[in-house]
Amino acid sequence: MVKRLKLNEKALRDAEPKRGVSYQVFDTEVIGFAVRVQASGARTFTIDYRHAGRQRRMNIGRWPEWSVTAARERAKELRRAIDGGHDPLAAKEEFRGAPRVKDMIEHYIVEHLPKLAKNNAGEDPR
Repeated sequence: MVKRLKLNEKALRDAEPKRGVSYQVFDTEVIGFAVRVQASGARTFTIDYRHAGRQRRMNIGRWPEWSVTAARERAKELRRAIDGGHDPLAAKEEFRGAPRVKDMIEHYIVEHLPKLAKNNAGEDPR
């Protein structure tokens, strides 16, 4: 059975880590909003959702850097976007696939540098 309660600062302070396993406590106010309690004692706010039939979990932030109130507001924003058909994790994955500067430099050296005129390629024109 999934554990649900209205998340607040006291509930997070009182959440005991379990040796060797992490677990989630879901909020009763926002669907999918939860705090994940790690075996190390770290607590991370997450939102679980489905997009295109695929189960997804996105981290919002760590407690106490994020308060319960701030994390819940962010979860509400994400939930509205998800309900509107948007997948917030897709934007992160797309960003990871973007070319890095190092990759673009290597591409330039391989593809374009050999095609430059000799005096444009940094060679001595004499």
